Amino acid sequence: MQELIDIFREDAPLFLTRMKRAINDGDHHELELSAHALKGLVSNFMHDPTTALALSLEKKSRTPEWSEMVNLFEELHRSVNCLMTALDTLATQPLEMD
Repeated sequence: MQELIDIFREDAPLFLTRMKRAINDGDHHELELSAHALKGLVSNFMHDPTTALALSLEKKSRTPEWSEMVNLFEELHRSVNCLMTALDTLATQPLEMD
């Protein structure tokens, strides 16, 4: 589990940076790829709200209408940060064995 958390902590910020750049540049393809990759990372932790936001960005990247992209991205970014905080908390708690 710790290895997955480490990968997520390392890769999620990179994908978020790529997504922001893609939105600023109007790069539909890069946004789709980065959102898809982030969705895969998040799905390892079964965090449905964040997974759903990444999926929404992935799908919307295929459309010409980008009016909601910035707000959706900001919501995804906040959700990823919340997940990171939760994972940090989890990682510092000792495992209980019954």
